[in-house]
Amino acid sequence: MEIDRQRAVAVAADAFRAHGISDADAEQTAEVLVSADARGKHSHGLLRLPRFVRGIEHGNVDPDGTIEVVSDRGGAATISGGSRLGPVVASAAAGEAMDRADEFGVGAVGVHDSNHLGMLGYYTDQLLQEGYVGVGITNTEPAMPPYGGAEPVLGTNPIAIGLPTDPAFNLDMSTSGIARGTVLHYKETDQELPEGVALDADGQPTTDPAAALDGTILPFGGAKGSGLAIAVEVLAGGLVGAAMGTDVTGTYHTEDPCTKGDLFLAIDPEALGAREFSERASTFLTRLTESEQAAHVDEIRLPGQRSVERDRTVTTVEIEDDLWDEVRTIAESA
Repeated sequence: MEIDRQRAVAVAADAFRAHGISDADAEQTAEVLVSADARGKHSHGLLRLPRFVRGIEHGNVDPDGTIEVVSDRGGAATISGGSRLGPVVASAAAGEAMDRADEFGVGAVGVHDSNHLGMLGYYTDQLLQEGYVGVGITNTEPAMPPYGGAEPVLGTNPIAIGLPTDPAFNLDMSTSGIARGTVLHYKETDQELPEGVALDADGQPTTDPAAALDGTILPFGGAKGSGLAIAVEVLAGGLVGAAMGTDVTGTYHTEDPCTKGDLFLAIDPEALGAREFSERASTFLTRLTESEQAAHVDEIRLPGQRSVERDRTVTTVEIEDDLWDEVRTIAESA
């Protein structure tokens, strides 16, 4: 069904308030989830809210936790999220990265003791809108084998890169052939997966999303996706004092404490002497979109271009009927 966007945010915020979350944290988290739905990324939208709530019920989210800088050296810092809701901690980390970029040209902020942050591209969008080049990475519970393996020991480990350009460029991708949230969305909406993206618990190819959730998701691009996933595992996990590999818990199975990590970079283009960076990059990106198209496509679009434009213009969001009923029920429990 089509739901007024502000109503969706309000009801989602009520659902968090009903579980002891402060007004500010509830509204911020609701906005991040509904923004994903507005962009058409339903795998990271309100579909995630019941899992967020279960994390609160299991005691793995601390509504009163303290977000604090625990390591501080110039342009680099590490934040402990105090087990607050992931979108709240990630927004604080992005803000800290921007503050340090203002002073040092580059801000690099790691995060541990947080929770699932929702759509990673939301935060690089925050950074690019303020004129920074933004990079975000995060690791997740194991769901994927390394290239050539069959055991899920790597997360789907997304990467986001945002550029302060017009047209918009905000790459947001997992290192798997399909995001686990998308598999969950396929399961909830009774759809089959594409071929070649998942194995079942016996290591056999499957298009059944339920079997894929019990089995493994495969890296995109074979060894290339696997290599990126390993790099993210170490940089977003080990480098910031968070867990790696099979020690990562709590991003999907919310009955467990969340042990993953995040890393955000904010880069001031002028710090690299690129005073006309945005204009030059925008011209280049426009040339890409206006280059000759293949016969089977209608237009050339940049990563995130359509979804960012939708997020900034749409006033309603599409929500599955059953999911909306569940969100309303959780909100009304207050």
